[in-house]
Amino acid sequence: MRFLFFCLALFCGLSTLTAQSVPTQNDPPITNDNYQEIYTKMKAKLTELGYPAGRAGNAAWARGQFTLRYEGSNAVSDFTSDFNKLKGIYGAGNVRLLGECGCSDEFRIYNIHIVPLGGEEKGKGGSRKVAQAIGQEEVEPNYYIIPGLNQLRSNPPFNSLPPNFTIVPSGKPAAPVTIAMLDTGIDPYFQHPQTTNGRGPLYLWENPKPNRPDDEFCLDDDLFGWDFINNDNAPLDDHSHGTHIASRIATQLTLNASDVNYRFMAVKMLDQAGVGTTFHAACAVAYAAYNKADVINASWGFYGERDAILHKAFVYAQDRGVATITSAGNFRKELSVTKHYPSEFALETNPLPSILFVSAAKKNTASNLWKGTNFRSAPLVPGMDFIAAPGTAMTALVPSYFNQPNNLGQKTGTSVAAPFATALAAHYKHLHAGHTPMLLRTNLLNAIKTQGTGGSINYSGTVVPYRVFDWVIL
Repeated sequence: MRFLFFCLALFCGLSTLTAQSVPTQNDPPITNDNYQEIYTKMKAKLTELGYPAGRAGNAAWARGQFTLRYEGSNAVSDFTSDFNKLKGIYGAGNVRLLGECGCSDEFRIYNIHIVPLGGEEKGKGGSRKVAQAIGQEEVEPNYYIIPGLNQLRSNPPFNSLPPNFTIVPSGKPAAPVTIAMLDTGIDPYFQHPQTTNGRGPLYLWENPKPNRPDDEFCLDDDLFGWDFINNDNAPLDDHSHGTHIASRIATQLTLNASDVNYRFMAVKMLDQAGVGTTFHAACAVAYAAYNKADVINASWGFYGERDAILHKAFVYAQDRGVATITSAGNFRKELSVTKHYPSEFALETNPLPSILFVSAAKKNTASNLWKGTNFRSAPLVPGMDFIAAPGTAMTALVPSYFNQPNNLGQKTGTSVAAPFATALAAHYKHLHAGHTPMLLRTNLLNAIKTQGTGGSINYSGTVVPYRVFDWVIL
């Protein structure tokens, strides 16, 4: 069965590391698991930026918003009936449909707002009430997702394609490898090599049939991706995170595997402040998978609560042969104790072996972890340590209209560590186009285990080893 997803705006030169053991006495002590600390900081920042944040279980959520998923030919009529039931219970003026997407009836997701269920801690309880009222199992609070607290800031929105917009081909003869950037968008100005100051150009994926009648998403003119924040075909970066991450990937490939014909599918699901929701994320994952991306870069996450609808999106991506690289998160938490998604989808009882998460190490210090990185004490797979890549003060391109010197900026966190693995994944798909995402992850981990730099930390009296890499030979 094909999956249908939808979304609507929420209101609105590096050297290869050598294998060696390096002391880690400079790593700060590990903190105990504490969701309250994470939630308090997230809510404070979201509130500062004007987002209505409440607590749903352990996670921050968009107060009063719920996501509902329906399957089958009766999806529309089933939702309409349930929606009317909710209006009867809570009052017609208190129940709103925020949006929907998808034009066939095989699978639909709806985002609704119920005013009386928008209290501080009603997210989980509210979703149960909705599910019981309508007899519908797939109901989730709409959780906030972010790249990291340090990345959230107030920016004016910007999403107009430049006049006479065209997609610039790379000119490389190899079969293309498509990297879906699920982020804040991309600045298409950097398609041209002469605009990137010697860094890798941001070549864009071109939709071969942007208006095909059988498009499950019913999107008009999705030329090189889609903007699920503004619901249009201009997934431009008005924050800087997406352009920066894409630039890190492109530069790694330019330096180390210049024959890879990479191209970026721009899927905007974080807004100008760097904020999105699980609703945006599920839509973005499904769009990337439906349009045959090879690799997803997901440099964002959220803590504390599992979202089954988002999980189904990643299952869909895995089934369609898409590998996902994601960031481990930035609260110095141990990920077998503190649940961080989508990282946790690779760790749970029935894990998705298409997902690989990356922690952050200090730049230019061989193998010491960055003080803020999350990590994993138990092995991801038997015999394999957790992995980390440079993630401090990493320089890359930022949107041209920001008017930064040479269009460059620096970022720190696991978000900027993940691109090292994404570049390797793209190189792997260039070498082994027919391999599954599960085989890709296994072989990447084996190469990093063999060639990466060894280090360790002390966690609750136990020595936990890890491997740091920037590039490895595949």
